[in-house]
Amino acid sequence: MISGAKVHFRLSQDEDGYPPVAVESLWASRTAESNEFVVDNIPFFTYEAALGDVVRVRQEDGELWFDDVAKRSENSLLRVVFFDKEHIDEVSEKLVALGCSTEHMATHSLIAVNVPASASLAEVQAYLQESADAGVLDYEEPILRQ
Repeated sequence: MISGAKVHFRLSQDEDGYPPVAVESLWASRTAESNEFVVDNIPFFTYEAALGDVVRVRQEDGELWFDDVAKRSENSLLRVVFFDKEHIDEVSEKLVALGCSTEHMATHSLIAVNVPASASLAEVQAYLQESADAGVLDYEEPILRQ
């Protein structure tokens, strides 16, 4: 696989202007199929693909744009927003200890969470719900695959 391509996803903003961008670009690796790429990083805003998904793309003005998912990975995608930035490292470390991988977007106090099939989605959800109940964070579950 050849890495380093960017696949662009168009986003729909709500009445409050969220997400804060109209397009999200994800790193991806080309597969043997010319119009298929494997998503290489955890999405912060799109609801259409998770880490490891094989996506079909089309070219527009020399850029790759998401069309659809050709093959779903077994990964689930969660997102966590923090009310107090002091908790970001602690929560991220706990999620990693539970078998997840995370990416942090400091400008929005947001972490994107990849939950692989080898991790317990139920344990991750229980931990996040406990933290949400304590007023530390809120979270969403855009793609659940377990």
